Amino acid sequence: MDFFRNKRAAKQAIPTSSNKPRSTKWHRMYFFLAGFDVLVVVLSVLLNHLIVDTYHRSIKANQSWVQQLSSYSTLGSLASAVNAPGNNVFDTHNVEAESRNMNEALRAFNEHLAMAKKQLEVRIANETEHSADVQAFTLALKDEVGAVDAAMVEMVNEALLIFSYFREGQSDDAGKRMATMDRKFALLLASLSTVRDRVGLIQSNLLEEELESVEELRRVEYAIMVFVLLMVSAAVIYGGKIRREMESQAAEREGYLAVLRESEKQARQQASLLDKAQDAIVVHGMDNRILYWNKSAERLYGLSKEEALGKSAQELIYQGSTAFNAATNSLIETGDWADEVTLRRRDGCTITLESHRTLVRDDDGQPQSVLSINTDITHRKTAEQEVQRLAFYDQLTGLANRRLMLDRLQHLLAGSSRSLHTYAIILIDLDNFKALNDTLGHDRGDMLLQQVALRLCGCIRESDTVARLGGDEFVVLLDGLNENPPEAAIQAKAIGEKILKSLNISYQLDGYEHHSTPSLGIALFQGQLSTVDDIMKRADLAMYRAKAAGRNTMRFFDPEMQAVATARARLEVDLRQGLQDNEFLLHYQPQVNSEGRIIGAEALMRWQNPERGVVFPGEFIPLAEETGLILPLGRWALQAACTQLVAWAKHSETARLGMAVNVSARQFHHPDFVEEVLQVLRHTGADPKKLKLELTEGLLIEDMEGTVAKMIELKEIGIGLSLDDFGTGYSSLSYLKSLPLDQLKIDQSFIRDVLVDPNDAAIACAIVSLSQILGLSVIAEGVETEAQRIFLVKHGCQTYQGFLFSPPLPAEQFEAYVHERLMASTDFPRSKTKSP
Repeated sequence: MDFFRNKRAAKQAIPTSSNKPRSTKWHRMYFFLAGFDVLVVVLSVLLNHLIVDTYHRSIKANQSWVQQLSSYSTLGSLASAVNAPGNNVFDTHNVEAESRNMNEALRAFNEHLAMAKKQLEVRIANETEHSADVQAFTLALKDEVGAVDAAMVEMVNEALLIFSYFREGQSDDAGKRMATMDRKFALLLASLSTVRDRVGLIQSNLLEEELESVEELRRVEYAIMVFVLLMVSAAVIYGGKIRREMESQAAEREGYLAVLRESEKQARQQASLLDKAQDAIVVHGMDNRILYWNKSAERLYGLSKEEALGKSAQELIYQGSTAFNAATNSLIETGDWADEVTLRRRDGCTITLESHRTLVRDDDGQPQSVLSINTDITHRKTAEQEVQRLAFYDQLTGLANRRLMLDRLQHLLAGSSRSLHTYAIILIDLDNFKALNDTLGHDRGDMLLQQVALRLCGCIRESDTVARLGGDEFVVLLDGLNENPPEAAIQAKAIGEKILKSLNISYQLDGYEHHSTPSLGIALFQGQLSTVDDIMKRADLAMYRAKAAGRNTMRFFDPEMQAVATARARLEVDLRQGLQDNEFLLHYQPQVNSEGRIIGAEALMRWQNPERGVVFPGEFIPLAEETGLILPLGRWALQAACTQLVAWAKHSETARLGMAVNVSARQFHHPDFVEEVLQVLRHTGADPKKLKLELTEGLLIEDMEGTVAKMIELKEIGIGLSLDDFGTGYSSLSYLKSLPLDQLKIDQSFIRDVLVDPNDAAIACAIVSLSQILGLSVIAEGVETEAQRIFLVKHGCQTYQGFLFSPPLPAEQFEAYVHERLMASTDFPRSKTKSP
């Protein structure tokens, strides 16, 4: 109404006598312009309403997606709860409880995931008003959520497989599946991270769409305002009488527009999307005073906007000057800075941020303020640390595992060329650890390993590293020893003695006091002259030397160990090749009775190697026992001996002879040993009554009942059984009387000094007497002099074997020797020279 009153006042002020037509024209123009201004005002209000409505819709959509993102973050926590029982079962061994825990966590995860999927379906139906990109991203999010579900199924299947292994007592197999389950869990976390990234991308696109809409509306508004100015200018041209009214209206309009712009500014600030961002956004001046603090900053730092504004960012957030000043200096130089920052909140919680800072300059190019965008990556860093712990640390003891230890050793070797320091590896093996597991159970064995780990950590220096290689093996890496190797050896020995002393103290294992001892192998190294494998092998050799020295001690590696190991490895290669190339043969040593008649022979193995020449059993049989090659060697020897028996049976001079064949404990305890003997006899046609198997006392240690059963089976076939090297091993008289033996064989170590050592003489006589009491025959091996034979005859031993009669001979020479003996007189032969 004021608007029109002013217009009428202007009209009354115009003379009507002479300028009536022009006044009427101005009158019409005035109303036209006034009406048009009213229309413009209405349009402006509508446009502002659309702008505010656009902001509200953007805020609402962003809040919806923020809730969706929060839902997916919750899925990450629930996924960790589902994964935990699969790891905890290795500690608790309570499969059923952990299985229930996993099922409960999985149910919560599935319920939350179903709710997230339902929300996503609603959003997909409502995204038709947005761009094709947003719709495509939303559909892709649906597939990625499905991938999360599939990844969870795979991880749960791995956990169920681990539980099944534990139920079946296959903890080793469960341990092997542990790494697979961890990989599935990592894939699940990666799928969840992809979903969260996709939601962030959708939010970004929605923000861009709404901002474009707002800008378009603003451009229309600005165009209308320009048009208004043109109309105002036209009104000024049309007449001076309405100028004052137009100026008055323009002033009122300008005030209105100023109020409107201020209102728009406040609306924009209040509806700012920055407050809805997930990242903490902080702006501070060059004096470090905080100028802007969004809602996410309040949540992240635990400080309200009122508490933060105007305060020093350095003191309030970063709580330190060194790192903050370094970042600020770099920011001023480059204009941008990004890094990870670890801070402590006011409530004491530690958070890790991914911080991006941008320097804002004024119109003159001078630094004005700093914009910081900080993303909370605490959960991601925690997950990464957990993955690293699983990959590089032993789950039982918390020590570095084999992988991390070897990696550190490799890095140390790579950098050792720049240092003259000496380093050392101490390999530690617990003595008789298997016996503890077998008697007290694996739980107490694990307790022992954990206590050993704690004691080892207390024995080393801060610069050293202790790791568990696996089982009961630990290793200590000594860093920065003296440059002089002898001095370094003294330092390493002192630490080794400290470890020995610490690990010899009794352990309390769940109410049980246990004493354990270690064996230590120490290998020094310097520079790049060694590889990781070489160093570990040297420490391993030294450790086994400590074992051989009686255990509970330590040994240093020396080159002689390496030479022995290398020779042993070469011998093993040649031994395997010799088996393939049929380089083995049998020699036969006669067995003679008190009348001087040959009654049989012992088959003794020889190895005819092209490079080594003739190799005697003492050099390769122990290695064959250790490597398992004794099994094919023993089968070959039995086959060859039986074949020779058949050949002798065709000649009258040798048809009556028996054959003694040595059988190792490992060969005898093989489950199919008796069947193998039967197969050899069937294949060769040898007479089992002429075959005698010489067994060592060592086989009596293990599975006594099974040993007796096999011996009875062999006796029933007709095969004779002789106990070889009697008196040197583990013979028990209570076992001896229950064994179905035919013969005892006096070891040559007692015969060698039987004439000069009363103890050896007493033992030999006792064995002869024992055999007579038990109704067994007795034979003495290693008889080399006539005086020894006479002593044995005098004390009741009627069968002999040794160089007094003949060394072991090839088959042809043995047959010639038998023929010669038959042709000669019945006098006993003189002593022969012992062959090399």
